[in-house]
Amino acid sequence: MTYIDPRAKVFSHLDRLVGWQQGMRPAPVTVEWDLSNRCVLGCQDCHFAHTHVKGPWTGKPRTLPMAYDSTGDLADVRLVRRTLREMADAGVQGIVWSGGGEPTTHPQWQEIVASGSLYGLQQGMYTLGGLLTKDSARFLAQTAAWVVVSLDGADATTYAAEKGVPRERFTAACDGIRWLVEAQGAVVGVSFLLHAQNYHRAWDMLARARELGATYTTFRPAIRVSQDAPGQTVDDRRWIVNVPYLLDMLADEPDVEIDPARFRAYADWQGHGYQTCLGVRLNTTVTPDGRVWICPQRRGVTALGDLRIETFEEIWSRHPGRYTVDAGCRVMCRLHPVNETLADLAQPRQHEAFV
Repeated sequence: MTYIDPRAKVFSHLDRLVGWQQGMRPAPVTVEWDLSNRCVLGCQDCHFAHTHVKGPWTGKPRTLPMAYDSTGDLADVRLVRRTLREMADAGVQGIVWSGGGEPTTHPQWQEIVASGSLYGLQQGMYTLGGLLTKDSARFLAQTAAWVVVSLDGADATTYAAEKGVPRERFTAACDGIRWLVEAQGAVVGVSFLLHAQNYHRAWDMLARARELGATYTTFRPAIRVSQDAPGQTVDDRRWIVNVPYLLDMLADEPDVEIDPARFRAYADWQGHGYQTCLGVRLNTTVTPDGRVWICPQRRGVTALGDLRIETFEEIWSRHPGRYTVDAGCRVMCRLHPVNETLADLAQPRQHEAFV
């Protein structure tokens, strides 16, 4: 079984794609919601460090993306509750509590997640794990469909180096994972970013995730780009070309979620390969200030509307349905695999009447 397969998941929502073709504006399948722009970690590969208003990254030099506008601090609970009901009524299926910052830094995050459950929404969370208590981990595991903890290091030393924090944070993160697993509810994933300095520890990372009891371990390439030119890579990716066997061997493990093709595409990045982003029809993002954005990678840059003064339905009713890929679109963006599938589906084919 695979949990992470955005290319194939597109085919479960053909009704929405057909709706767009017919001039309607079906609700997105998934909404990614940033509850907080605070974080207690300073991860070296954080794509949204520029959004943080509290935490290690606020004391470091940060280059803001082009035309970036601050997206707030903590989400307003009443606004979130109201909008969750509107989203459920509109047909949204899943809410991902993400960042931005770390969702569990919001003092009322459990109350908010409980509201999502009340309205029948499926929920998932990306978290650092280390702020969970045994009780809050049990609540989350019994309420969410899945939880992914970003670990990125096989031991306390590498964790501290990757995250820019004291070694004790590793123990806290591991405790959070164990408590989630012990609750026997949500699918629990442990995530690692691979790069030239740590890929040789991949098997150690997998061993650590297994020791913690994770349902699966996911490996992704650390995407490193210029904030001024997010469509351009800035790191040495030759290690990917030199170790194809590693990626394929990991892919053969039954409890590993990894896409070797994604790594290879990053190693040989030549651009998105399509001019129009259609993935924005299936996914949108809300930031703590209540604004809705065209896609996860353009939070703080390309707004669709403001939930503080409009309903979700009003904002979505004027959604353009597409976005032209430009210089501000990031390498291997969040919706890239979705867009690859949609671009292929949109290609005209000869003799279409003969299947």
